[in-house]
Amino acid sequence: MDNVLEMSNMYPEHRFVMSNLEKILDRYTSKLKCVALREAKYEWTEYPGEKFEPDVSLLCGIRHRKKLCYTDVPRFVAEVLSDSTEQADRNIKMEVYARVGVQEYWLIDWRTPGGTVERYLLDDAGERYLLHDIKNGNEDADVTLNIISFPMWTFRLSELMKHIGEDEITE
Repeated sequence: MDNVLEMSNMYPEHRFVMSNLEKILDRYTSKLKCVALREAKYEWTEYPGEKFEPDVSLLCGIRHRKKLCYTDVPRFVAEVLSDSTEQADRNIKMEVYARVGVQEYWLIDWRTPGGTVERYLLDDAGERYLLHDIKNGNEDADVTLNIISFPMWTFRLSELMKHIGEDEITE
C-alpha cells in the first residue's frame, strides 16, 4: 500500500491520555452500572441534528441510543487539549456540555510538564461550569485525582500521563 489515508492529525500523546483515562475508569465501572467510553457519539434534543464526540465520557444507568449516537447525558466528560482543539474545548464544548447537564468536565493538557488537569463542576443552576481546581503534575509528581462525584475512584496524574514524553521524535 503506497498511499496512507490520514484520518486525523491527533498527536499520539492525545490518544495516550484518552486511552489511559478510559482504562483507569474501567477499573471502577465494573462495580457500578457505568461505562467509560472513548470518542462515543452523542446527540441531544437541545442540539437537534448535531453530534458531539467527547474524548472520554462516563455514562451511568440504562444507556439509550438513536442509531449510532447515545442520547443520554454522561455524568462526566474529559477533553484532551491540543493546539487544534483547545479553543473549541474551552468554549463551544464547555457551553454545550453545561447546557445538556454534564455534571463534571475536565480539560487535560498533556503539553505541560507533568500534565495539567482542570476540573470543572456544573453550577447549582445547571447553566455553566465553575472551576473546582487545577492539578499540575509539574508541581507535585504524586498528584492524586478522582472523579469528584465518585470520590473513591482515585488515581495518580502520572498514571494518566503514562507514555507521554517517551517517544524519540525526529524531524
